[in-house]
Amino acid sequence: LRLDLLQVKQYNCHLQSKEFFFFNDTATTEIYTEQIVGSVRCVQETGINAEYMGIQQQQMTNKIYSDVFSYKTQKLQIAATLAGLDYQMVYLTMEDFKKPEFLAKNPNGKIPVLETPQGILLESNAILRYIARTALNTGLYGVNSYENSCVDQWLDWVSNELDPVIFQIVIPILGYSSPDTNTYLDARNNYYRIFTILENHLRQHTYMVGHQLTIADISVAVILVFAFRLCFGEKDRQRFPSIVRHTLTVASLQNFQRFCGRLIICKK
Repeated sequence: LRLDLLQVKQYNCHLQSKEFFFFNDTATTEIYTEQIVGSVRCVQETGINAEYMGIQQQQMTNKIYSDVFSYKTQKLQIAATLAGLDYQMVYLTMEDFKKPEFLAKNPNGKIPVLETPQGILLESNAILRYIARTALNTGLYGVNSYENSCVDQWLDWVSNELDPVIFQIVIPILGYSSPDTNTYLDARNNYYRIFTILENHLRQHTYMVGHQLTIADISVAVILVFAFRLCFGEKDRQRFPSIVRHTLTVASLQNFQRFCGRLIICKK
């Protein structure tokens, strides 16, 4: 089964052959189709411009460079929308990452990249913090210096603990690596350890930090949608009810669904 990258033109969405992604089952296909739909809906509703796709759009002051599928970019889009930050999307292909004009912006050849009037910002968490700081009145970065630091703490924890353990489980399911029983069992044990830490925290807190949504909640929920769709089955949901409550709360937000699509929950 082939899923093609988006080609968007004059607010009509067409599928044209650019890059190909192969998956083993229809469930996985539905997941990525939903993610594409979220990206299409984002373009249709906001008029966000992908420069090389030929959309005529009013010039904006900030540009986010990404591919269509990046979950790290999705959290930036959610935060930027909540913060009221004007930005323009520039969608790239894998070939674009190697071009001199992009490497001049990020020598690492990775996305996302934020281009601001002041200069270039790299690394998704640094960009996420920048976005939240542009609208401190929203509380996205917490409401005081202590909460600011708590937000930083959880952003680092997600990058260093939660993201890796979820991808250890998810990557073989998606067919990007061959399953290995011992590796899987080790990953599963680590998975339960990390999820227990998160469950214990959310059992005592409605949100990750303070009493309202912050970029820490967005960062946690965006990666958890992969677990919910692919490996966070019924037994896990019974074991970690506070994680379920938090994820459903954040994933139900209009701006979350606008960029990530609806939350699909695996049955087993």
